[in-house]
Amino acid sequence: MAGGFFNKLYYGNPNKPDLKKEDVKTGRFKTFFTVLQIRFWQLIQLNLLYSVFWIPAFMLLQGQLLIMQKTREPFSVLFYLMMIPCMMLIGPATVSVSYILRNWARDEHSWVWSDFKDAWKENWKQGLLMGLIDGIALLLFGVNFVFYGQMAGKSLFYAFLYYFMIMIAILFTMMNMFVFPMMATYRLKLKQIIKNSFILTMVKLPFAFLIFLLSAAIFIATLAYLVSIPFFVVGLTFPGLIIASYVNWIFDKYINPKVRDQEDPGNDNAAIADADHGNTDKPERDHAEIENKDQGSAEVGNTGKEPQEGDRPESDNADHDHAVPGDGSHPVNSVPT
Repeated sequence: MAGGFFNKLYYGNPNKPDLKKEDVKTGRFKTFFTVLQIRFWQLIQLNLLYSVFWIPAFMLLQGQLLIMQKTREPFSVLFYLMMIPCMMLIGPATVSVSYILRNWARDEHSWVWSDFKDAWKENWKQGLLMGLIDGIALLLFGVNFVFYGQMAGKSLFYAFLYYFMIMIAILFTMMNMFVFPMMATYRLKLKQIIKNSFILTMVKLPFAFLIFLLSAAIFIATLAYLVSIPFFVVGLTFPGLIIASYVNWIFDKYINPKVRDQEDPGNDNAAIADADHGNTDKPERDHAEIENKDQGSAEVGNTGKEPQEGDRPESDNADHDHAVPGDGSHPVNSVPT
């Protein structure tokens, strides 16, 4: 009798099923700090890897700041033009980092180097193009800031345009918080990604702005010491983890339920759009709606990017990226793993 009691105490009740990960409910704040503690050194490793792709932009910025100290002139058009290829280099790396941070923020496994390489291989074209768009946007915003800033003291109209451009620049930067994680999570055209990023930014605008301010504060605080250690250690991936945690929450709230309904074979709204995409080898689901009473609806296309067998040994836990997350959200697939 005593033996049975201690066996039950040690092994548990054999008449009750074992708890699964999805049965254990944890808050997102608790998950964030748990991941931050467990992945601390890996975040530093990823930050060091990611910062390599920022070095050309840093060198260019440092040179421009030295010129400005001597000439007392604002940022030149040549500087912004030279920043465009730097942003194009950063783009694909940002997608790869977003993929890894997305997994870590969901308390899922991801390797630093191998998953970075796989995500780059899968998404480099869209990342390169988005980097080009970001570089052109930086050029336009920078030139307009200088022009409208100089004219703001002479005309109320130019003062209005100056502050309006600041608002547009902040909104565009906030959209980037969604662009790269969405690029690494769903198979969408870039036009759809930008459109949905704008909608998701506006859906929870106060929260998005708060996350933006917090992440920007960490980024700028470490960037202030350009040639020292903080930026290269924590300046990129730590604010990135904050953004990934927030973006996962938004995806789980507005996109993944619709994707789950779309993949349900018994759902009449599930549609296969092979012919529209010209794909005869792999069917692509297109146009799952994000519905929100306050914001209306937007279309989000999704096709899970299926893992390729044999790419990685079993010990790599490759299939874990495609398992149902612990918070019960729908699985979202990305690069072949």
